[in-house]
Amino acid sequence: MARQPFNNRWAQGVESQDNLNTFKAPGDVRINSGWEGGQDKDAPPAGHENWWHNRVDTGLQGVERNGVMSWHPQAIYGMGAPTYGPDGNYYESIVADNTGNNPSSTAGFWRYCGPSFFSGHVPGDLKMVAHNNIPTAGWLKCNGALLTRASYALLFDSIGTIWNSGGETSLQFRLPDFRGVFLRGFSDGSSIDSGRTFGSFQADELKSHRHELRSDLIGAQPLQGGTPDARFNQANELLGYTENTGGSETRPVNRTVSYWIKY
Repeated sequence: MARQPFNNRWAQGVESQDNLNTFKAPGDVRINSGWEGGQDKDAPPAGHENWWHNRVDTGLQGVERNGVMSWHPQAIYGMGAPTYGPDGNYYESIVADNTGNNPSSTAGFWRYCGPSFFSGHVPGDLKMVAHNNIPTAGWLKCNGALLTRASYALLFDSIGTIWNSGGETSLQFRLPDFRGVFLRGFSDGSSIDSGRTFGSFQADELKSHRHELRSDLIGAQPLQGGTPDARFNQANELLGYTENTGGSETRPVNRTVSYWIKY
């Protein structure tokens, strides 16, 4: 016989009742001891039997539908245990003996995983995508948009006001704006690109350098008889400028992508 889905729970039609004939919790003492085998010895009332089967079916139905069991205020969650929160998101316990802490409304006990437990991303993570479509659930484009702190509390807890650019109220914060710019790793104590504030903008620039200017480049011929070419240095008179060349910015070879941020 093939396994049946848990679309219907055992005795789900009488779950709201409270009597021994239909549906009744047996109590902790009975749960701890169980029933002694044999109808003549310790036959359970129908209400207890229905409650027990319903309890198992309810748990299995949650696992079948959500992949993990729904959060229960009396359940004891170990370190790393997953659960499906009342808000429809997945969470992972970050402490041992975690009980009574609603993952949707308490901090310090759960890691927010989002609408998919196996996504592997937390609020504030970036993702680079090879298209410009509307972001999937749980993601936003890095376009500098203005958001309310209350509506995106987890993302605000992660990035705060780092990317604010002006015009925000005390109830708002801004997404990073990565449109048209290259991203660079933060120096974080390194001597390379040091002294910058995290998230700060840096305009394009050429590294300081110089070029030789030889006499043959300006039409003067070298003297004969071993006399060296004419030499120029910074103390000489300005002779003029070369013609402008290039575009409006300094950039490497590139292609465009889109950046998303997890909320």
